[in-house]
Formats: sequence, structure tokens, C-alpha cells
Amino acid sequence: MDNKALEPDSVSLSMEEPVVCNGWSQPLPQQESTMLAHQNKVENQLTDGQCFSHLPRRTAVDLEFIDVSYTIQEGPCWRRTGFKALLKSLSGRFCSRELIGIMGPSGAGKSTLMNILAGYRETGMKGQILVNGKPRDLRTFRKMSCYIMQEDILLPHLTPREAMMISANLKLDETQEVKKELVNEILTALGLLDCAHTRTSSLSGGQCKRLAIALELVNNPPVMFFDEPTSGLDSVSCYQVVSLMRSLALGGRTIICTIHQPSAKLFEMFDKLYILSQGQCIYKGTVPHLIPYMKTLGLHCPTYHNPADFIIEVASGEYGNMNPVLFEAVQSGMCAIEHQKNTCETNGTLVCAANGSMNTGPTESHTFATSTLTQFCILFKRTLITICRDQVLTHLRLISHITIGIIIGLLYLNIGNDANKVFNNTGFLFFSMLFLMFGALMPTVLTFPQEMSVFLREHLNYWYSLKAYYLAKTMADIPFQVICPIMYCSIVYWMTEQPPEATRYLLFIALSICTALVAQSLGLLVGVASTSLQVATFIGPVTAIPVLLFSGFFVNLNTIPNYLQWSSYVSYVRYSFEGVLLSIYGMNRSELECPGKVCKFQHPEEVLQLLDVEDAKLYIDFIVLGIFFIILRLTTYLVLRYKIKSER
Repeated sequence: MDNKALEPDSVSLSMEEPVVCNGWSQPLPQQESTMLAHQNKVENQLTDGQCFSHLPRRTAVDLEFIDVSYTIQEGPCWRRTGFKALLKSLSGRFCSRELIGIMGPSGAGKSTLMNILAGYRETGMKGQILVNGKPRDLRTFRKMSCYIMQEDILLPHLTPREAMMISANLKLDETQEVKKELVNEILTALGLLDCAHTRTSSLSGGQCKRLAIALELVNNPPVMFFDEPTSGLDSVSCYQVVSLMRSLALGGRTIICTIHQPSAKLFEMFDKLYILSQGQCIYKGTVPHLIPYMKTLGLHCPTYHNPADFIIEVASGEYGNMNPVLFEAVQSGMCAIEHQKNTCETNGTLVCAANGSMNTGPTESHTFATSTLTQFCILFKRTLITICRDQVLTHLRLISHITIGIIIGLLYLNIGNDANKVFNNTGFLFFSMLFLMFGALMPTVLTFPQEMSVFLREHLNYWYSLKAYYLAKTMADIPFQVICPIMYCSIVYWMTEQPPEATRYLLFIALSICTALVAQSLGLLVGVASTSLQVATFIGPVTAIPVLLFSGFFVNLNTIPNYLQWSSYVSYVRYSFEGVLLSIYGMNRSELECPGKVCKFQHPEEVLQLLDVEDAKLYIDFIVLGIFFIILRLTTYLVLRYKIKSER
């Protein structure tokens, strides 16, 4: 691949090529040459990576939308109050080699339009979207496009080089040498080589934005969507990001971004504008044509005034309610002449022609670049690295299990074989299950909602399948859910002087591991189903209350009212507690030691009778905990799948 010459219709990153318009080549103006020279200085030897020799060759894409409208239902699901139109009869055409800015005041519909064009919103949309003149196939289009969100949602424990290699391994079916060369080229071109071994959590805002772009650039998508790419960045970082987007467009890509209020310097870097107000288009055309066009409608931009600020002020009504006039002007075709005049052609071949025909280039398929097994292996390794480096999920949890184990061992020291301290010992057994439950539940509840955002971005950008991700996530967590209970149980079991029998010790550990796995599964479900981290942290402990209440420790199972008996069967802690009682006091254990003359619970069977578990079966407890684990994991998968569909 790296020795192949890129064809004219292919997408590359080259800024040395002339700007092509109306069928002939023109040299870059002096102003743009100066800008590009400055960009070379800022972007860390960008010229060295201009023509990425290892990037896959992709067909250039022109995007057209006709009479696109979008409505949503108002009111809660149980009491709909009607429909609200967010977009109204929008039409336009975005060509390759163009940097297009979608502008407008807050609430104008910028992000909604881009979400629809990117395929993130389908329900409620009417109209046609064409890709190279043909109706868009959404799955194919998702594979040839990428969406870079406003917030740079990245895994904080990976370095840029590690994140780039994972992206390359998931997106490209090439040798490791080619992938490494490509990653080096992109890191060099985007100015990330110096911080390639720094964890993402320590990167600056501008570096995070460029890394988010670099991750999607690996498979050379011909269409790139950016949602407010300059949000939260200083002026230098803003210039770097917009300069990068412009250079990507000059390489043959179609770059579409929403931008709220750019500076005059950034505003002039855009090739085309699509300006919205109240869900309708008030201007579509080139940047230089904006001010003359507004003059024809009687709107004069003050001298030395930023044109971007001026058009936003007009759309917001600061010059009177001019929106109906602007809507009518666009509908009547006043922008059409300028739009046709600036239609781009390349080497005599119309790129954005009416029929949109494009020859050459490989045919896009629906499938992922790598197999499900390969995706699983890559994601499994990534999840393991993330877990090992996570201070909250791993390091703190390991320390807490050791520390709490020592404290509990000292508190209940040598009570396991004392007939006078049976109630203390059952309290110890219940607390052990309680601690292991919360030790697995809460870290997952706290960390998974943040990882959910990363998953949604990567999955919707066609990195990997849902089942590969979920299976890798499930399998990678299991070793840590096994290690922590083993550490805790190995400390407390012998310090509290429980029966020194290997079988009982192993059963105690096995039940502890099962409890931790089921609790973690519940934490995953809460994290997936919750709309935010705040909701998840509230729901997590609340779900534990009925689970503990009906476990059989606070209230004996035979004294629970008939109308609440069913609740005890859906409490997985009941089966954990029941199982450890049988492991410690069942299986024909010999009599307990009695330091006094008379001990009421010297016979272990009496303890089981008191707690109403004498007829319970240990294997049933294991089976039920396994069923809980499977049901919760499957439910989480289905909720995750539903959440992906609801995003559209």
C-alpha cells in the first residue's frame, strides 16, 4: 500500500497542491501561503506528514441533502403535547476539498443538522441525503465517515501512541510495520510526537482535540464531522485545530463542522458557510460572498466588524426581524448563482456534479475492518491496561480489600469456633458478603458511565461491534473480581479462626467471588441504564437496600410477610449468605468449643435452624448466583444495544 501512488480522486493530506475550482488550477494566494507556512511552524513539521504514504486510499465523497426536515415530540412519553420542528426544508451540497462551517445562534439547529448528516439521528427526519449522487446507505456511510464530538472523550489511562495503535489495529487490515509507520506519520503531522508517551489525562486541551482527530484519521475517512471543535480552546489552539481541518480538506476530504462565533482570522479560513436561524437556512455560499450578499438585502456590516459576529447578530434579531427576508431570499435562489459559480472541479472532472458520479476507489462494505475475534483480543488487552492503571477501580480497591480484611480480622479475632460468639460470627459472615458486594458494585457504578461515552463514540464511528466490546469488558474484569475476594477471604478466614478445612475455605472463597461478580454485573447495569454519573451514584446504593433487607440476616426468612416472600428470592445476597452459613456450619461440622459450662449453640445444626437455612442446598445457591450473573449481564447487553439505537 505504501508504494502506491494516490489517484486524483483519492483522499490524501497534501497542501502543496493548487486549489482547483471551476475546472482550472490556481496557485494558492499569498495570504494562504503565509497561513500554511505559519501552520507548518505550529504543527510540528506538518510537511513531513503531508502525503501519508501508508494511509488507505479512499474515494472522495460529496454530500448533498434535499428538503431535510426534522421534528421531535414534545412533552413526556405519557403525555405528548405535539410536535416541534427543529429543521425546516434544508437543502445544500458539501463538496470534497472544502472546509464547511455550519453557523448560527444557539438553538438554531446546527448540531441537529450535523447529527442528521452524520447518521446519528434518523427518527423524525424527512428528506433525501445523497452520497455522490446516490441515496445514502447508512451503514456504508458510517464506515466512510467519522464524528469528532465537542467534548474530547478519551480513555485517560492510555498514551497517544497506545491509543493510535489500538485504533490502527481495529481499523486497518495491514501488517504491524505499516501500522506503526502510519501512526508515526500522523503523530508527527499533528504535533503529537513529543507527547506520544504521556497519558491522555495529562494532555492539554489542544493536544486532546488533535488526538481525537488523529484517532479517526487512521483509516483516512473521506468525510469528517466536527462538533464545535474550537470550544474551550485558547486562540492559538483554535488556530491550530482549524488550520489542521483546512489542510485535511485540501487533501481531498469533505470537512464539516459546527462553529458558534469564530474570530475573523478563523472565519476567513472556511471555504463554505451554511448559516442557520430558527431551523432554516439564511445563507449558503462562500465566505467572501457573504458581505456583498447581505448588502443586496439592505444589511451593511460595520467597518472593522467581524463578519461572523455580524451574521450572528442579524440572525439573533439585533437588526430587526430579518429572518423571514433571509429565508425567502434563500428559497428564491439568490444564493444559488453563487453556489453554482463556486462548485469545485478537479482536473476537468466535476467532483460535485449534479449526478455526483465518482469512479475509481474501492467499494465500501458493511463489515468491520477486522473480525470479531480480533476486535475482542484488542479490546481485551486495552481494557486490561486501563484497569491496571486505574487508581480508583484497581489500586484503591486492592488496598481497601487488604486493609478492611485486616481490620475485620482483628475485630472478630478467633471467634469462628467459639459457641458463645455464634451471633458475632454470623455478623462477620454477613458483613463479608456486604463488603464484597459494595466493593464490586460502587467502583463499577462510578467508572462505567464515563467509559460509556467513549464506547458510544467509537462504536458509532464503526471501530468495533457491540458484542466484541461487551465480551472483552466482561472477560477483562473477571480476573480482578477474583483476586480481590481471594485476598480478603485469605486474611479474614484464618484470623477469625474459621474451620481449618480446605473444602470449607474454598467454598467460602467461591461464594465470595460469585457475590462480587453478581454485584459487578448489577453495577454495569446501573451504569449503562443511568443517564449521568450523578444518577448512577444514587441508584447504585439504593438498589442494594432491598437486596440486603431480604437477605435473611436482618429478618428471618420464615418471618417475612407472605405478600413480601417473593422479595427474598430476588435478593442475591440471600443466596450468598445462605451459602457461607452452610459452608461454615453445615456439612456435618463437629461441635463448637464451649469455654463455659453451657453453650446454647454448641451444635452447628442449631445455628442453621435458628437462621432458617437447615433445609437449604449449597449447590442451589451456586446455581442461583450463576443465573443472576447471566441474567444481569444479558440485560446489560440489551440495555446497551437499546441505548445505541435510541441515540439515533
